[in-house]
Amino acid sequence: MTFTADAKKECARLEMKDRCCILSELAAFVRINGVLELAGAGKLGISMSTENPATARRMYKLIKFVMDLDTNVFVRRKVKLRKNYTYMVSIRPSTKTHDLLIQLGIMDKNYAIIPGVSSKFMNSQCCRRAYLRGSFLASGAVSDPKRGRYHCELLTHDSIHKDHLKHLSSIEGIQWGEVEKKNDIVLYLKDSSLITVLLNLIGATSAALNYENARVYREVRNRVNRLVNSETANLNKTLKAAWRQAEKIQIIDKSVGLSTLPISLREVAKLRVNNPELSLSELALLMKKPISKSAVNYRLRKIEQLADSLESNLKGKE
Repeated sequence: MTFTADAKKECARLEMKDRCCILSELAAFVRINGVLELAGAGKLGISMSTENPATARRMYKLIKFVMDLDTNVFVRRKVKLRKNYTYMVSIRPSTKTHDLLIQLGIMDKNYAIIPGVSSKFMNSQCCRRAYLRGSFLASGAVSDPKRGRYHCELLTHDSIHKDHLKHLSSIEGIQWGEVEKKNDIVLYLKDSSLITVLLNLIGATSAALNYENARVYREVRNRVNRLVNSETANLNKTLKAAWRQAEKIQIIDKSVGLSTLPISLREVAKLRVNNPELSLSELALLMKKPISKSAVNYRLRKIEQLADSLESNLKGKE
């Protein structure tokens, strides 16, 4: 089961309490997902589809809670696609359906479609969150945070509804990005913290917790990897410099002997040869009289310069 399916399943299991919130959630689903059927004589039917069985069951229950309409759930099998089933929630044509659409703020008494989100669903926090939940159940998708890509989206079909949905969300602290995709408008979130907030708002609290835990785990793991990579790079740099310095020290030893070096340089040279893995700071601590990192670096540079000078003289004599 996908992360989206888990989140929708959790939303679908929420207890249905206040009638206003039930209407708000159902209004969002019908607005985004519903297909209206005109049967004449004032009779209207509504069909809604979803690939999530828990969502289909919830829509059926919401409809039955609001009004006793002749409603059925059908299952259709997809043969050519990976997703095997589509669940159809169908309200048979009836004059009562018009009353339902009026209560949902989708149609007026004259059978005209009302665009956008009804103001009665924007005024209270519970109804705003219920509308967001219905929108998510209708068209929402959220990526699995374990895969390292933070993305959540909702689909809507017209600009007025999109504007109302964005305004409703902004009151709850959610700021959507938007992009047009064929005949739809996609509202999206890329900020993991906002996705967590949204999941909490719509009642998918376990999904929100799992999302946050996965995000934190991934960020900690990435931080550790960066530190390890940085330490590895520093160690490689130290070893590369150490081997170069050891080669220079060997040139001096073979040419004139380390005993010819001043005591301060001789001590550093021996420590470097015996401890190629140590950093300059660590070498400084091993000196008989501890010195600074810069002092160790200065002495090693002097040794390299002396070795280069000896090499140059030897080549000149050849």
